[in-house]
Amino acid sequence: MRWIVLLLAAGLAQAETTVPDAAWSQAWLDQAYLPRHAALTQSADALVAATKAFCAQPSVQGLEQTRQKWLLASQAWRSMDGAPAGPMVLERMGRKIDFRPTRPDDIEAAMNAPDASNAATRGLPAMEYLLWGNAQPKLQLAKLKQPERCAYLSQIATQVASNTHLLDQPWSVYRTELAAENPFFRENLLSEHINLLLASMTSLSKRMPTADGVKPEQFVEWRSGSSHAQFMAQLGGMSLALQAVLQRLRDDGAEPIAKQVQADLAKVQQNCQSLPANLAQSSVAARMSCSKSLATLKANIESKVGEQFDLTLGFTEGDGD
Repeated sequence: MRWIVLLLAAGLAQAETTVPDAAWSQAWLDQAYLPRHAALTQSADALVAATKAFCAQPSVQGLEQTRQKWLLASQAWRSMDGAPAGPMVLERMGRKIDFRPTRPDDIEAAMNAPDASNAATRGLPAMEYLLWGNAQPKLQLAKLKQPERCAYLSQIATQVASNTHLLDQPWSVYRTELAAENPFFRENLLSEHINLLLASMTSLSKRMPTADGVKPEQFVEWRSGSSHAQFMAQLGGMSLALQAVLQRLRDDGAEPIAKQVQADLAKVQQNCQSLPANLAQSSVAARMSCSKSLATLKANIESKVGEQFDLTLGFTEGDGD
């Protein structure tokens, strides 16, 4: 009942349309959502282990291993954020483990006053700051040799992993509900998921500033220099979820629309993949090409896919956290 009330409150009611059956609905979850959740929890657990080992015996090698585990966990989260759904939205997972903008002063204060710890001083962005500083990676080992500082790093990693595991059971419940006799969740499946995909595309476009003279710190994950890898991870999650939408279009007799969306997606991947690892080093023209292709994909999904499925597209850009 809690799920039904929350989803209705989010405005997910849609116009009459073909309702996916239980097998198709669960298959979409099994293929596009549950594997990404498993990858996130596994990478978060690995990050906890690496952080604890590093703090037990700080070293250059241990710090580099912890950074690599952070990169994997962060990209796994970005993949989830590329196509959010169901429980991760209701639990506001983005706020819990990906609060932005990063607030270094608050993080520093929280280490000395545990009572000051809050969403802004925890999560993956806070870990990025502690592991790389303000793009000063060579200075961080000496800082993290301070027991209190490394303990705080380890505490954040543990919180991130704990929060990701909060969704283990809700995802299972959601899967069960998709096969329930009451068709509520199946009726809202396409509307909910496509709305959240569109919201994610909006957030992804903000990761690609197109103005001239953009400063490095205006790119998300500028501290770790992983802005491009993170962008592509989010795009990858989005692409995986879209495959079921494309199949649904074909099953619905809308092959031309499916081909158009597939071509649009391929163009986004082509234009965005070619950018350098550090997006701050990319040209305005290259970033503009990536951004425009993403905007075209989003526009065609809103108009052509939305019309084909007779969907109510009414989320705001903040609905996906």
